[in-house]
Amino acid sequence: MNTAQTRLAVADLTATLATDFDVPALLHAVAEHACQCFEAVSAAVILLDNRTHGSGIQIVAEASREDTVADPRLHISGPGLASARDGAVAIITDIDQPDEGARWPDYRHRARAAGMRSVRAFPVKAMTVPLGSVVVHADEPWGNERPNDFGQILADLTAIALSMGTEHGRVSTTADTVAAVLDGTSVIATAVGILAEYFDLDLDAARARLRKLARAHQSTPTAQAAAIVDAQNTNPTDPGAVPALHIPDEPVAPPHIDR
Repeated sequence: MNTAQTRLAVADLTATLATDFDVPALLHAVAEHACQCFEAVSAAVILLDNRTHGSGIQIVAEASREDTVADPRLHISGPGLASARDGAVAIITDIDQPDEGARWPDYRHRARAAGMRSVRAFPVKAMTVPLGSVVVHADEPWGNERPNDFGQILADLTAIALSMGTEHGRVSTTADTVAAVLDGTSVIATAVGILAEYFDLDLDAARARLRKLARAHQSTPTAQAAAIVDAQNTNPTDPGAVPALHIPDEPVAPPHIDR
């Protein structure tokens, strides 16, 4: 694990927290930094969804290796779910090691089938109240080269972002901020459906395309999803006529994360 890279990641996130930042954008940055710095297959930020008609838990930010499609069920079950609910680190150092009476047998079976070897889930808590977790999957045993303190720093910065609310103070409580972020996941689900139908893709491939589009447009998946939904609403007979559904021919100038 590259110490200089982790320092830059922490510096990037803490500097962003000092600006009028966008919460979903910062959460996606957390997932990206976790995936890159841990040299992981995938990483995700998941939040408990305790709303009246909520799903119990949702993925609100996700990152993975290029051309890798992670099974979303791996993030919201097993260690990820346990960490989010219990407010404690949940770990599997090596899934391939025999462990009589091991926790999460269904999760372990699914993770092993997906080629995963280890997982760490770091709790996101605000004033001791569990909010979710940062979940990281690797395709090799975890080992000492992946220090847990960096993962917990990412989770703590996530909690600070959620506690600070959205830009301009429009949402002032942690609960309201979490609800606002969770609402954004419905936009992503809608956009994935639009991409799946337009390009005749399965849902995993459509999710992967959304992440590629976001990177290509120098946007967050949430913002790119909103653009795709807007394209569908504006031109329902041919949403693909709008650039939001396509990789741009020319590179897009990168914006600051707080814009």
